[in-house]
Amino acid sequence: MNLNSDTYVNEAGTVLVNWPSHSHAQLILKRPQRHNALGLDELSGLSEAATFLQKKQPKVLSIIADSPNFSVGGDINEFSEAISKDNIETWLRTAIGYFNNAINKLRNLDAAIVVGVQGASAGGALGLIWCADHVILSQDASISMAYAKLGGSPDGGTSWLLPRMVNPLRAFEMFTLTSSLKAEQALNWGLANQITTTIELNENVNEVANKWLGLPNQSLKNIKHLLRSSQNHDLETHLAQELEGFVSASKQPEFKLQVMKFSKSN
Repeated sequence: MNLNSDTYVNEAGTVLVNWPSHSHAQLILKRPQRHNALGLDELSGLSEAATFLQKKQPKVLSIIADSPNFSVGGDINEFSEAISKDNIETWLRTAIGYFNNAINKLRNLDAAIVVGVQGASAGGALGLIWCADHVILSQDASISMAYAKLGGSPDGGTSWLLPRMVNPLRAFEMFTLTSSLKAEQALNWGLANQITTTIELNENVNEVANKWLGLPNQSLKNIKHLLRSSQNHDLETHLAQELEGFVSASKQPEFKLQVMKFSKSN
């Protein structure tokens, strides 16, 4: 991986990072022949891509898939091969180690993240989706959690993210009973912001990204940090963080310009 390059692509060509515009990075899953199943190549690629993005620090990140399906989750063929070689523990520790690094670094980016999801999305791929600050589903999108049926266990941060996005009761239901949600139900559960057509999905993702690019950097960064940290802070700690955030924003030229503009108009 060349951190000095402007773009990233893994050796298999299935994970890419490019720049649609200045300050806007785009992470693309590109393994359509396998419905973007996440094998070792893809998981190591996501880990490297996340490290690359952490180094580059875009203002906005969009995550999309070049495939009719966003991602069917872990590559079952690689599971099967590892089991047949009596190597499943080593495979899982390696694969999930890559994925854990990717999810952790993506979640900790300062960038505002928008994800566009079409077709099937399943398993650990949902952890990638739920790194987002804004989720757009196509009308044909479905979200599946088949861990229990498969006899596996949650990964990709899904068991940490899901109960925070819905509630523990809904999360347990989804992991064990209602394992698949269509787009409308996912929206009603609070797992997405909007639904669009498949044709308009990428356009809508770019529309959100461009709106964020038009916001002052410090304000966007502060809002993301405050909302992400609020669940882990007591009120006193959070109020202090809000104060420091507003002070840092007030030092930016955009704030002074907008305040003076508003003052003169009133």
